[in-house]
Amino acid sequence: AKRIAEDMGKELEIVKTEWDGLVPALTSGKIDAIIAGMSPTAERKETIDFSDHYYTSELVMVVKKGGEYENATKLADFEGAKITAQLNTFHYTVIDQIEGVSKETAMESFPSMRVALESGMIDGYVSERPEAVSASAANENFAMVEFEDGFETSEDDTAVAVGLEKGSDLAEAINETLAGISEEERQEIMDTAIQNQPAAQ
Repeated sequence: AKRIAEDMGKELEIVKTEWDGLVPALTSGKIDAIIAGMSPTAERKETIDFSDHYYTSELVMVVKKGGEYENATKLADFEGAKITAQLNTFHYTVIDQIEGVSKETAMESFPSMRVALESGMIDGYVSERPEAVSASAANENFAMVEFEDGFETSEDDTAVAVGLEKGSDLAEAINETLAGISEEERQEIMDTAIQNQPAAQ
């Protein structure tokens, strides 16, 4: 966001918005762009446009450290586990790929899932790698499970892009900025952002 604003000669203004309010904020003109780890899914593309991808992540599971799922390596290891994911994300739909799983009600936010995991209400939640790194760094009782053979996803689901109003004239300039950021630097920016995440409450 900083780099894009800089290249466009604009002053960056971050507008704190709930996840479900992002698209309405964009379409109503309250914000000019969504830079919040949003995937350019077919469903979202019906309402808004997207820039080129700026990051591609993988799906992982956040579980209790020292618990029975910490050493899981494949989806089948979560048979019988109580698993959830964030409401209105594709993360919740992929839970269906785990045979015999207990799919719990989707939750509003990552902080609420962290609380549910800590209290034993759930055994784990699906997230993308950056959130899982952040969660396990912020809470020593959490561990991240990376899969050798994990969820089947499409690139549109795991890639993230800048959300823009339909026909936005910002698209070209944003794509130009993104094209000038190398893969290494993107990873570096993301890793720095993760380290700067506030600790889980």
